[in-house]
Formats: sequence, structure tokens, C-alpha cells
Amino acid sequence: KLIAAASRMKQDGWWLEGLDQPERRKAMKSRLAWEMIGSIIQVPRALKTFYIEVMRRKHDDHVASHSHPLNQLFHLLSSSVFIYCYFLIFTDLTTAVTASLAALFVRQFGHALVEPPCHDKEELLLGFNTPNKTMIVSAYCLIPLANMLAAGSWTVAAFLERWPVIAQQWWGLTLVVVLGRVAYLAWLHDFRTSMIWFVKLITDPFTDIKAYLPRSAREWRAFLPPYGLPEMSQKH
Repeated sequence: KLIAAASRMKQDGWWLEGLDQPERRKAMKSRLAWEMIGSIIQVPRALKTFYIEVMRRKHDDHVASHSHPLNQLFHLLSSSVFIYCYFLIFTDLTTAVTASLAALFVRQFGHALVEPPCHDKEELLLGFNTPNKTMIVSAYCLIPLANMLAAGSWTVAAFLERWPVIAQQWWGLTLVVVLGRVAYLAWLHDFRTSMIWFVKLITDPFTDIKAYLPRSAREWRAFLPPYGLPEMSQKH
């Protein structure tokens, strides 16, 4: 019986010979390591279910509107900028907000113009759908236009002079949008659901990099036309 069980385990891929299937070997080691940590550190059940729900929402979001390789590339680039700005914002609010906004434009360009229409799928998610995101981006664009109109000058010098004020207004709009969504979800569903969306939002840059960062030359080529390789769309 022991030999038969060992044979079945080998057939199921539990015993990997030599350098065969390096990705699977790595995944198995990672899973075993996390299981060992989990057996030592007991995570509260409520926290564990919260984490599972956040990750499920991330997966649903990926399936709904992150299937195109070019859109995934835009998310990879923008997520890198967002993470950098998470730290920069404590020392240079103006630059951090401006860089984040530029990354947001790149991110939404992928959703609005590259990704196939997916409004029906997005309606099932907690976050903003693509039309709402487009409206929010438009609001960001109106802020500098309103400031330049108030200044009565459309020169680069006038813009640079008002740039810190514009960045502060961008930051204020960001807080209104995010906290407003949290309040809306808490009213529509409950506080836990609103926190699931909020945690998903602020951690998306980290999980996007993990999901979309290519691990082989073949996956890097998936970013280039023609977009026919499926590797990138299955990694989240």
C-alpha cells in the first residue's frame, strides 16, 4: 500500500525529478512554507476570511477588465509609480500627486481604449466601472483648467506657479472620491464590505506587479503585438 501510495503521489506531481517543472517546484515550496507559517502563527478566522474576500475581489476584477496584455503592461507601469508615490507623498506631496495622476491616466487609458467593453462584468464589482473612472479622470483635468482660467494666464510659468495649489486640489479630490466610495459602500452594504474595497484599492499596485510582471521571455513577448499569447491573462 505504501508503494502504491508513493506511486500515485509521483503521478500527481508531488515528487519532481531533477530540474523538471521548476515553476511547479517553486509553487510547492512556497505553499509548504506558508502552511508551516500558518501552523505556527494562528491567524484569527475573521482576518483570514477578510483576506480571502479581498483576494477574491482582486481576481474578479482581473477577470472582468484586465485581459488585454497591453492593459496589463499599463497596470504594471502605473503600479510601480503608485508604490513609489506611497513613500514620496510624505516628503513631496506635489510631485507624488502629479506622478500618481500621470500613472492613473496611463492606467485608465488601458481600460477605456485598449480593454474590450466589459461594463456588464464591472457592474458586479464593488469599485468604479470604466465610465465612472473616465468621469473622475475628467474631473482631475478640469482642476488645472479652472486654475489657469482663474489666473488669467495660460503660460507655462503661470502653471508652474500654481502647480502646488493644483496638486493639493488633486489630492483633495482623491480623498473625496475614495472616502466617498467607502461611505457609499458602507451605506449600500456594510462597513466590512467598504473596507474590503478600500484594502483592495490600496494594495492593488502590489498584487498587480506580482500578477503581471513577466517571468520569462515568452511572457515579455506577450506584451507585444499581435496579442495572441494567453500567459499574462491567467496569472492573477
